[in-house]
Amino acid sequence: MDCSLLVSLRQYRPREGRDSLENFITEVFAWLLRNSSGISNAFLLRLQGVMPEGQVFDLPTEEDEVKWSTQARLGSGRPDMQAIWPGMALIFEHKVWSELRDAQVKGYRELAQQEYPNEEVRVVAITASRHQHSIEADANLCWSDIHEGLKEYLGKVEEATERFHIENFLALLAHEGLQPAAPIAHEAIRYFPTARKLPQKLEEAFTHLVARDWPVNGHYQAVMKRLRWGRIGIELHRTDAKRKWSPGIFIGCVLDGSDHLIDHRIKDSIKLHLILDFSQELHRHYPSMASYRALKATLAEISQESRWTFYDHGESQPANNYHPLYLETPLLDVLRGTKTMEEQRERIFSAACEALMLLHQGGHLEELRKDCDAIKGVNENQKKAPR
Repeated sequence: MDCSLLVSLRQYRPREGRDSLENFITEVFAWLLRNSSGISNAFLLRLQGVMPEGQVFDLPTEEDEVKWSTQARLGSGRPDMQAIWPGMALIFEHKVWSELRDAQVKGYRELAQQEYPNEEVRVVAITASRHQHSIEADANLCWSDIHEGLKEYLGKVEEATERFHIENFLALLAHEGLQPAAPIAHEAIRYFPTARKLPQKLEEAFTHLVARDWPVNGHYQAVMKRLRWGRIGIELHRTDAKRKWSPGIFIGCVLDGSDHLIDHRIKDSIKLHLILDFSQELHRHYPSMASYRALKATLAEISQESRWTFYDHGESQPANNYHPLYLETPLLDVLRGTKTMEEQRERIFSAACEALMLLHQGGHLEELRKDCDAIKGVNENQKKAPR
């Protein structure tokens, strides 16, 4: 270790308007990276592994010197941390509980490309939670990922001084609630007073959208549904059929995924969903319908070019036959940058309309409605037939 950690921290100066905790953690982490090639190599290898396709970078060779710096000037900006070696420039922006701005990430990329014209540039965000991640960053990590990586590396370290420093940094992250989530998470405590109002605010948003002109073909009526079955939003019911869910269309948010069996998909963030719903009497029939299979195939294909992720619940176990097909996108991404309820309603409506347009591609939904009506007609005729 080439420099005392305490001496390094003595040189650190808080920046006005910035959370001093972010700067403090950054300085300690950068000090570890500068003073341990093992930590540096392990971190860069982990970072390389989370880079999206096309953005993966070459790791430094044994001959390459990696220069780790903090608060170093980059044009008109000062990113939290930089790692520079021949052919590569990694720019880091760190957040604890404050928000990350996409414009900030984009600006650092532009400045880095000007400063390092002969190097490849990647911008990385490290935040307290995945909710804070930036779509503009080349890669996103959480401090809990850093905690996990260092704890794994610690198992390979024999040198006592290095172990001491790593253990103390892990203790710092844990003290601030930045380790893998505990049963009572720091983040949940911090945001609960605001989060408890979420159902009420979502109801306020969706209620005013019921009367909008929804781009859905067929005879559908928009009905506001308060929190039930763990979800809140708008149900588009059929008005030309005996069963409203043949199929029905739900647009809204699932706050508790236990009924829909999707808790594993909403543990990190609330999503905006479009869900296709089927009445119980159709459960034996719709999975084998050609129209249903065609709709699934079309959604799986065309959603890849959109912000919507397609999910086929029928292919997972246990399955919920009432709600088999989903299009979903993070609600935070939909609402990012909004300040008023009016703006947020417009964002939700616009995004939901995109999903409805995907649902209508190819005309398979219309064929599915006809197939469902035919099945119900057969069932009703069988009930009326004399025994």
